Amino acid sequence: MKKLLPLLFVTLFFAVGCSSSKLKKDSERIAFEYEAVTMMGYNKVIVKQDTVITFTSRAVKDAVTTGLKNGEWNKMLTALEKVELDKVSKLKAPSAGYASDAAPAANLTIIKNNTTYRSAVFDHGNPPAEIKELVTKIVNASALKNKR
Repeated sequence: MKKLLPLLFVTLFFAVGCSSSKLKKDSERIAFEYEAVTMMGYNKVIVKQDTVITFTSRAVKDAVTTGLKNGEWNKMLTALEKVELDKVSKLKAPSAGYASDAAPAANLTIIKNNTTYRSAVFDHGNPPAEIKELVTKIVNASALKNKR
């Protein structure tokens, strides 16, 4: 038993190391873009593995670049695992305030392994349930979190 315990720890160590390096490798090929637009305003968030870029106008000079806080990227990846990517474009918006400019028209774009998945339009602050967790994590990581 004493000889088996160290072997178990070594095996576990390598298993965790391999899975985390695969996650890191895969996450380098993932990006999120969230956009919310009205007649008078424009907001866009681009999230990559360790960076968040928030645009509050179409001018690049107004971009705010920040890093992700500890664990935010992994939480986004966990939320992404719950999303059926092939169905993102067909998700129904729970409300349509964007149609009358009562809410910013928003959409989510997920780029994974050079494939782009874009959602249908939905109200900023009220995404379809299937992507709500992911959208919330993206907005909360950005400079938009205070602009709701």
